[in-house]
Amino acid sequence: MITPAPDDRSVTIVGAGLAGAQTCAELRRCGFTGRITLVGDEPDPPYDRPPLSKGAVGEDTGDLGFDFEALEVDFRPDATAVGLAGASIEADQPLRVMVAEGQPAAADAVVVASGAAPIVPATWQLTDRVRVLRSRRDAIALHEMLSAGTVSSLLVVGGSWIGLEVGSLAAASGIDVTVVERAAWLLPQLPPEVGRRVHGWCGAAGIDVVLGLPVDGVGDRAVAPEVDGTPVWVEVGDSRMSADAVLIALGVRPNTGWLQESGLPLVPGTGALRVDQWMTTADPRVFGVGDAVARWSPKYSKLLPGGHWQDAMDAPTVAAKSVLAALESTAPRPDPYDAVPYFWSEMFGHMLQWTGYLSDYRAARLVVREADDAAGWTMCWLDDRDRLCALLACDRPRDAVAARKAQAAAENGAPWADVEALADPQRPLKSCLTAARGE
Repeated sequence: MITPAPDDRSVTIVGAGLAGAQTCAELRRCGFTGRITLVGDEPDPPYDRPPLSKGAVGEDTGDLGFDFEALEVDFRPDATAVGLAGASIEADQPLRVMVAEGQPAAADAVVVASGAAPIVPATWQLTDRVRVLRSRRDAIALHEMLSAGTVSSLLVVGGSWIGLEVGSLAAASGIDVTVVERAAWLLPQLPPEVGRRVHGWCGAAGIDVVLGLPVDGVGDRAVAPEVDGTPVWVEVGDSRMSADAVLIALGVRPNTGWLQESGLPLVPGTGALRVDQWMTTADPRVFGVGDAVARWSPKYSKLLPGGHWQDAMDAPTVAAKSVLAALESTAPRPDPYDAVPYFWSEMFGHMLQWTGYLSDYRAARLVVREADDAAGWTMCWLDDRDRLCALLACDRPRDAVAARKAQAAAENGAPWADVEALADPQRPLKSCLTAARGE
């Protein structure tokens, strides 16, 4: 009997969320037998983030169930990556992940899955009553604060998905909620028609919405005792709005500060790590998945943000195969990852599902599928050739599923639409779309 030679190859994955954990599992499923190190900056094993703000603030659905012992993964929780040495376009230096208060993790390949962090201006201070929501611990602390009976009013800074999801749940529990958004409509990353619908939901739920005014500062009397009044406040122009608690919900940015000195190209403005359709960076030994990256899409000829649950779930399959192709000369390069952007939300008792890519809503034609006797609706954005670029379905999941399949099948992600049929909410959306004219 011939004993297999030990595999001394190593892969270090930075980020112990869904994307990082899934990459570990995919490496083993693809046959990698070398050493895998998983570095995570939270003390907990990987868990699912969406439930943290949907259904009930602070609801804990448990860990994702990855058995790192069975996968033979060296899991290092509560370890923060602070740098990556050896990465370069020439790729002729050994790789080392530098870890705060720990030994560097040397590797033949590195996968960046370090996620994203909440945006908080440098002069704003987080306290017991001024919070963000990103991690499990954030969610638990926010839930404890809102359910303790000491908070009767909540100021939400930012009309983002997280801000509105939490605002919806807080209002339903009897808390007075005010949302302050600097843009002219809520959910400003989407076309204004969406924000107007959600604004109506806020009004029906008793939530006050302040639009078009930036928040200049946040304060807490616990750290500024000279200020009289309620516990916390936000400064809006020349005025001050007070409440019992503040949630900062200005969105997130890729957690790539630790890569600033690595030499790897980051996207200006966002800081996302650039990867191609094989999830590979400028250094062929370094890969990226999840919220930390912007991935090249051949379908759209664009860099797309990787910050959605579906990418974290599916892109690691391609990333793992790309790692093996880089480490093994006989391993084939995988098919590229080029998924249609998709995300979803729950708020005010509604399910919202977005699919597709819309470069400029102002140049798009909007068609709304909505029946007078139904609560659900679907917004469809078409280009000047009547192709479906993007769709948002509210309580119409079949529309979202049909559109997503048609967009995936279309070469450029935008199937042709029969506009007259599309406007009929009784017509199955599938029958309104074709991959090409005449089909």
